[in-house]
Amino acid sequence: MQGSCIDFEKERPKILEFIGTLEWGAHEKGKIECSSSGKALGWDFFQIYFDPGFVEKLLDLYPEIQKQEGNDVEQRFVLWLKMRMKKAKLEYYLKLKDVPHEAVKGFRLNPDHYRDDNELEKLR
Repeated sequence: MQGSCIDFEKERPKILEFIGTLEWGAHEKGKIECSSSGKALGWDFFQIYFDPGFVEKLLDLYPEIQKQEGNDVEQRFVLWLKMRMKKAKLEYYLKLKDVPHEAVKGFRLNPDHYRDDNELEKLR
């Protein structure tokens, strides 16, 4: 996920401390990386990478993640994390960035759900 703040060098320890509380709550050390991705117009941009296994553990621990308004699990997780950070008085702009999706052209049909001639005869 990507985020932005005013002074990343000052805010990075706060972000890592917050993530540490999530790790402590999950009783698991997640493979998490928080790094700067540049500056523009007075904003510092940063990336936070979460291990998918750690996110799955958080999904089991916090079922309210699934109740967030998002199209997929990743979006719901970002919205939930943003809400939790806001409760901890950490104001960052977080958004999902570069989620790998498989490019699909056309429809995907499951061969197990095809009708055969016998089923068509039953419908007549």
